[in-house]
Amino acid sequence: MKPTKKARRKDRLDHICDLVDLEWNGSITRDELVRRLTALVDKTIIEISDVQYRVTQWKDRGDNGLYLESIQSGQDDWVQVEDLTELRVWEYNELVYELNKHYPDYPIEYLEGRFV
Repeated sequence: MKPTKKARRKDRLDHICDLVDLEWNGSITRDELVRRLTALVDKTIIEISDVQYRVTQWKDRGDNGLYLESIQSGQDDWVQVEDLTELRVWEYNELVYELNKHYPDYPIEYLEGRFV
């Protein structure tokens, strides 16, 4: 027998409470808590170097409304990405690969790096 929607919601809430308890008593880090909670709400986390990225969608926009957010290790809040120039070419291309894999509608293209 398939669990009801209410039962699934309670299971998810219990799981969230368990995760928070693990972070509270020091069994997992805050970064691990954020990663696991984000996975629970079906948001893909892309990790490149010490930065995590996720794509969020604005519900009130006419176009696809996708934008990129990031959080660096040790920070508490996700911020909207406005500039990717600090990334090395390989980091940027890895981000593009992951974005294309998980969010094919996200508008981003590969870079070609040439050394002089």
